[in-house]
Amino acid sequence: MSGGFKSYVNMNEVEKTEPEVQKKDVKKIANEVFGGPLEPKLLPGELVIAEGHNVLKFDSTDDFNHGISGALFCTNFKISFVTANRSSYDLGELRQRNQLLSEHDIALTCVEAIYQVWNGKKKRLPPGSNIQGRVGILEIHCKDFRILPFSFKFTPKEAERNVVNAILHHAFPTSLDLLFAFEYNPGKNLRIGIADTPEFRAVKDWERELSRVHPAGWRVSFANTNFKMSDTLPEQFIVPSSLSDHDLNNSSPHFVDGRVPLWSWSHPNGSSLVRMVELRSDTTQTQYLESMLRAIESTHPEKTKASVIDLGRLCPSPKYIQQAYYKLRDLCMPAGAEDFWAADQKWYSLLDGTKWLQCVSACLSVSSAVAERIAGSRQTVVLREYDGRDLSCVVSSLVQVILDCHTRTLVGFQSLVQREWVVSGHRFTDRLHHVHAKDKENEESPVFLLFLDCVWQLLQQFPSCFEFTETYLTTLWDSARVPLFATFLFNSERDRYVACMDAKRDKNDNTSPTLMSVWDWSLQFSDQDRLLFNNPLYGGKLAEYFPEHPSNGPTVVPPNPTNTLGSFKSRNKWKSKKKQKQAGASAQVSFTAPSTPTYNGPLFPINIGAGLKLWTQCYMRWIPWAHTVGGGPPSEYFHQCLLVDELHILNMKIHDLETSKPDEHNTSQDSGMFFTFESPRGFDANDSLTSAFPYSPIGSMDRKSIVGTPLFSFLRRMSVSSYNGAAAANGDD
Repeated sequence: MSGGFKSYVNMNEVEKTEPEVQKKDVKKIANEVFGGPLEPKLLPGELVIAEGHNVLKFDSTDDFNHGISGALFCTNFKISFVTANRSSYDLGELRQRNQLLSEHDIALTCVEAIYQVWNGKKKRLPPGSNIQGRVGILEIHCKDFRILPFSFKFTPKEAERNVVNAILHHAFPTSLDLLFAFEYNPGKNLRIGIADTPEFRAVKDWERELSRVHPAGWRVSFANTNFKMSDTLPEQFIVPSSLSDHDLNNSSPHFVDGRVPLWSWSHPNGSSLVRMVELRSDTTQTQYLESMLRAIESTHPEKTKASVIDLGRLCPSPKYIQQAYYKLRDLCMPAGAEDFWAADQKWYSLLDGTKWLQCVSACLSVSSAVAERIAGSRQTVVLREYDGRDLSCVVSSLVQVILDCHTRTLVGFQSLVQREWVVSGHRFTDRLHHVHAKDKENEESPVFLLFLDCVWQLLQQFPSCFEFTETYLTTLWDSARVPLFATFLFNSERDRYVACMDAKRDKNDNTSPTLMSVWDWSLQFSDQDRLLFNNPLYGGKLAEYFPEHPSNGPTVVPPNPTNTLGSFKSRNKWKSKKKQKQAGASAQVSFTAPSTPTYNGPLFPINIGAGLKLWTQCYMRWIPWAHTVGGGPPSEYFHQCLLVDELHILNMKIHDLETSKPDEHNTSQDSGMFFTFESPRGFDANDSLTSAFPYSPIGSMDRKSIVGTPLFSFLRRMSVSSYNGAAAANGDD
């Protein structure tokens, strides 16, 4: 135990000492016990709004029996709990350490709801409300599925009231300019942005993308300079060469939000992927739509008719996605052990009832079918959605991930998100509920999370085809709710521009705020922690060691026979457990994937039944009963890292023998692996790693085992080799 002080407090033992504790000065107690005052780590521009000392932070899974003593702060960026205790976090190297948010910190925009727990009853506190009396226990529910309870039993009443009211006001901002991104002041020495990831705010980025893909018949348009044509399109975008900017300006008023068709990607065979919105309901000028389609078709080498796909009919609506998300959240956020084990008895039916995997299945199915039309049928596809800012982002991005190996690299994927989501006008402000306005309450929907989940499914089915890991995807989703990065704050590029101009006028010093990009990961993580993003199984990496291996060639993966376009409303609902197993088995039999899928070939996933899994790292990382010590994908990741690093070392030795001159600059760390063969960090993975790595440390082991339960059976199927030993001991259900 580090620090020499165990700050766990048993509520039963200290009950008698409450009056005596409350008579003392809390800061004096902090100096005596902790050796100095407890203060949060503040970023440039971050201010403490309110604070309360002698606060107890509970483990929500421990039925409020024990708490960690510390101080709770509310700043203009986060809710920060500071404690001198480190006994539970000695395995620091086994956790992903965020440089902006400490272990007990919560970004204000990550707060989902706040509850007061008093005498066993729970009451939701309205945003912006004021508490006058004692709170008892404050329970904060987070958008990453954490539940964090705090007790103010030993906190002076005034401090308790101040910090609770500050949280209620600042965790639910009513306008974008109240977010910390506009207060952050990094100074002159901070590196801004990352050159490898284009932001598509300059014409050179669009030209570079055209040069990479080499589409014939397409050009960069400047028709939306200063957003004069559409408030939701970027200032530059790609259109058919046969259309002049004058043509676009004439057509724009007849489309929803003025959004003329937008190019996404082109296949080497000449077919393209285009996003298009509906015509406005008050227009009768259908010739503008027809002229746009003719111009798109003219870019195809064979001038074939484009296939128009109606995403409103084929994909779940944002409202349906939100309802499924609510049910998934309730399933993955048990209030305590009793609720968790009660849900475990009906795990399969409850999971099916969320309909979340049905949404994933629909998006993968449509995307695979579109990819097959482009690559197999050599047909240009136009994705049609009412305003073109939700499901068209999902499907267009997934089609590119399926067909374009560049988008499966780290930089390529970030470029894809920046181009198809950020600058193309996905409504991050509304969909992620950054602003709590009454007219926006029904706009929330985790469409971006649904996309990341679909990518995660592809990663599970084709693990050697992605340069990044599931930890990268989970971290990206977490970063979308950090109110520092402008990447995921706005509804459009114009909103971003207007917000910057308004902030500039408010400052009266003729300087714009420094809005940070999420793609500069050095702001959040050390060089060591960023290695967690590197996939040891990536074929592009392994090709360095096996350049002649047949898996490095351009093998074409045949399409899945289940990839058909059918109405989302008419799809079969999730079946019973028995029928679901049969459907999954049937799908796997009919799917003829090659024995060695290539990292640079197209990917056509299984998108029904047993082919789909629950993203447990993202959704269940805070549930200790669902964690397995020494098992799960993290254990496999550990051994994969060691194997790749050993290959790297052997490659270095071969190089030294061939050249008779050791390369002093090439070390084991150059393999890019978090775990290294020469220095495996002095621990046994079977004892130190959990299935929640790298987010949740090992908790108390004196808890009921999940072995033999329905949830255990489900998790065991998530990884072939993770739980074989336990399964053999307990039998297969």
